[in-house]
Amino acid sequence: MPWRHHRSLTRRAAGALLLFALLPALVLGLALSAWYQHQQAQAAEALLANMADGSELALRGYLARHRDAVATLARNPVLAADFVPSIAAPRLHLLQQMYPGFLTTFAATPDGAVIWAEPARDASGNSHYWQGVSMAERPFFHRALRSGKVVVSGLFLSRGRGQGMVVAVAAPVRAADGRLAGAIGAVLDLHRLQRDLDFLASAGNALVLLDPHDQVVASSSLLRLPRGTPARSVPLLHRALAAPADRVVDADPVLWWQRLALRGALPDGWQVLALGPRQFFGQAWLPALALLGLLLILLAVVVRLLLPRATWRLMRPVREMASALADFDPSSNSALPAPLLAAPYELRPIVDALEAHTALIQALLAQREETLAEREHEIELRTRELRRAVAALNESVRTDALTGLTNYRGWREIAESVWQEAREHGGEVGAIACDIDFFKGYNDTYGHPAGDACLRRVAAALQLALGAHVRVLARTGGEEFSALIAPATRAQLEQLAEAARAAVAALDIAHAASPRGHVTLSLGYSLMLVGPDARLDVLLRAADLALYRAKRNGRDQACELSVNALQKLRVEE
Repeated sequence: MPWRHHRSLTRRAAGALLLFALLPALVLGLALSAWYQHQQAQAAEALLANMADGSELALRGYLARHRDAVATLARNPVLAADFVPSIAAPRLHLLQQMYPGFLTTFAATPDGAVIWAEPARDASGNSHYWQGVSMAERPFFHRALRSGKVVVSGLFLSRGRGQGMVVAVAAPVRAADGRLAGAIGAVLDLHRLQRDLDFLASAGNALVLLDPHDQVVASSSLLRLPRGTPARSVPLLHRALAAPADRVVDADPVLWWQRLALRGALPDGWQVLALGPRQFFGQAWLPALALLGLLLILLAVVVRLLLPRATWRLMRPVREMASALADFDPSSNSALPAPLLAAPYELRPIVDALEAHTALIQALLAQREETLAEREHEIELRTRELRRAVAALNESVRTDALTGLTNYRGWREIAESVWQEAREHGGEVGAIACDIDFFKGYNDTYGHPAGDACLRRVAAALQLALGAHVRVLARTGGEEFSALIAPATRAQLEQLAEAARAAVAALDIAHAASPRGHVTLSLGYSLMLVGPDARLDVLLRAADLALYRAKRNGRDQACELSVNALQKLRVEE
């Protein structure tokens, strides 16, 4: 067999170390870089979605509250029967006091002539500044009269008290015989919307509110676009508007820059745009690639340091074989096969066979590693999906599907947590129990779909009245609601209970089965100093008994029962 020239074992060792150290590290590093960039993109999209959902909910509620307030005043029977300044003035004044978000409120005849406006004086102190003002040129005013419904305008230029670009609300006033008596309207304070957007936009992100004509009504401080700017004249906003609603897109007009955007739809053609921070395209890859470079440098240094020792270890079996062959005396046994006498030529097939077997084993090991990597990746993906599903399930089982409030299970868990916190830090904890009066009669009269709608409106009113002050607000029964306040004072509990009762009464939901003629709320509240022997169920029992007392006393009221009074009742029993 002729001699064949082969690479040295040193070069073979270097190649093996590079193959099994540097290349897997490179593949792993690229995989980690891709995973890191994907996680960053998912986190940015989730943040934009949460910001858009929060702002959409807040703005939807803001517009709905003020639109309903104007519509409620327009339906006032006293005003409809006698639409004159002396009747309209006190009601417009009360409307502006109850809703500070109104910059100006006004009453106008069907031909557009303003008969009264609040506030009574303008910024310069002039009274009756509205005399001679006509709404006849305002399209929103005519739409309200024609449609017979409350109308929210887009941006328009005001020359009245709220000079500049403003948004207005108008609702027709009709007499009992159906005759058009006039209209009630109001101009919204857009500076409040500006502050709300600044509050809702997280650091580095921006929010933009657009009217039905795609004009900028308000924008957060990161953009500060002038009010009335056409959104389609701004390339960034134009690209965001061109995208489908509720889908995250790259809205930056520059190719190598990236800015994520999400468009959300509001009632009456209004829209809200959520914009992420501007960053260089592929910026999320840079930290991972830098880490990969350091890893490759470290592996190269390790290979260079270990190569001499590795070569020596690989050469040791060859040296041992060479020594044995050198000591072999072919003359001692003539029966020895001829290959042993010609060792340098017969050693190559043995080495070739070993190399073939080694190559086969290495291929099998590589196949096994690839299969294990695929299985681990699949397990990781399924584990991640399972964790997301479990998190979503945990959230859903603690939320009431009808009202969006915490359900009874979530109420018990959060209440126990608040109680334990109060026990550790001391202080007083207050509880409020609420119940919609004659709710069974409401369901029997109007049907269960109307009852569900009533529950949702009452829950929303309770959130507005109590949400900023309570630790937890929950629907604990069919028409029952409960709240926990910590720390709390007796005066605070009394104010909150009355505010909740008044908020539900202000909804003015018709209820033929109620003596009041509309939906009302009865409340009970109690206060307890949390000490070593204090118990949460005692506080909740006191609030429930106070609620029963409010029911017995005629409903549509809030009553208090102290923990001491509850203990006296138990002794008497």
